[in-house]
Amino acid sequence: MNRTALILLLLVPTLGFQILPQGEPWKAPPEADKLVDPMANDPKAVQKGQKIFTSLCWVCHGMAGKGDGPNAAALKVHPADLASRAVQAQTNGAIYWKITHGRGEMASYEQVISREQRWAVVHYLRTLKPNAE
Repeated sequence: MNRTALILLLLVPTLGFQILPQGEPWKAPPEADKLVDPMANDPKAVQKGQKIFTSLCWVCHGMAGKGDGPNAAALKVHPADLASRAVQAQTNGAIYWKITHGRGEMASYEQVISREQRWAVVHYLRTLKPNAE
């Protein structure tokens, strides 16, 4: 990824794009659940996804995916806890769709990382564990 793209990714959360209320759940469209995961049989999918996550996603979602990254406090809508039951209950297709399309302060990554890289991130997110409740 080039330097300009990285700078834009870091600035997106502060630009305030179409902010949605905190309490409104973000649901992918039903067709997202039917997306076919091309990384399903790739034994290195998690490792590939972790590499992407630790280079792009952690600044808002935090290293453990809890929504506590260094940029989180500046956001109007708190980043999702990616280890939460609510996120983990979603299909791989729904999570992939959200990474691809974004919403509000969550940038779209469709033009930033490849299709396979977005699927790999989904596989990595599946490894995140919720706090003991």
